[in-house]
Amino acid sequence: MKFGDYLKHKRAQRGWTQPEAAARAKIEQSYLSKLENGKSIPSSDIYHRLVDAYGIDAQEMAGVLFPAELDRLREIDALRDLLLERSRADIQTPRRLLIAGLAALMIGGGFVGFSQVEPARILTQYTYQSSGVIAANAPANTEIPPGAPGEDEQTRFITQMRGPMFTEQVPGGKRVWNLVGSGVTVKAPPYRWALIPGMALIIGGLGCFFVAWRWR
Repeated sequence: MKFGDYLKHKRAQRGWTQPEAAARAKIEQSYLSKLENGKSIPSSDIYHRLVDAYGIDAQEMAGVLFPAELDRLREIDALRDLLLERSRADIQTPRRLLIAGLAALMIGGGFVGFSQVEPARILTQYTYQSSGVIAANAPANTEIPPGAPGEDEQTRFITQMRGPMFTEQVPGGKRVWNLVGSGVTVKAPPYRWALIPGMALIIGGLGCFFVAWRWR
């Protein structure tokens, strides 16, 4: 929006005619007409009269005027300080975004790297079965009749080959474990959970860089 259009808008909000607005601002109507048509720029004194008459908020006005219009008004003392402050903020905000983006990328990269410290492994899994508990001094090939007190069939999956058979001491006797099969299994990386926050931080960091670039 141009400064002249902004003045027209503020005047229309209050329902004033141009002569009424000029009288309230204590300026000539012809001069107000030039201001509204963009043919003149107010001096600091005239600007302060307009502010008092129209109730202009400099922050609000700076947010709606075109950058080129703000440049034309830089000679007004009250606006010069405001525009300098806005310029500093416009410089500092992208800088903060760049720093935040860089930090997010570094931390995210650390998480991704941590998730790969121990990669997935392909393991051979062996299946052992035990039909139940037998006496500690009984032969390993002792069969347990169906319904016997010690009958308690169990299956165990382990990644260490312990031969075709092994025994294990348990309360009440021992168990004989017989190898019944094997297969290949993939052990997932133990720290793969770190991949999710790592990727989220990397995406957030790239987003900060994009916003900083668009800010300019």
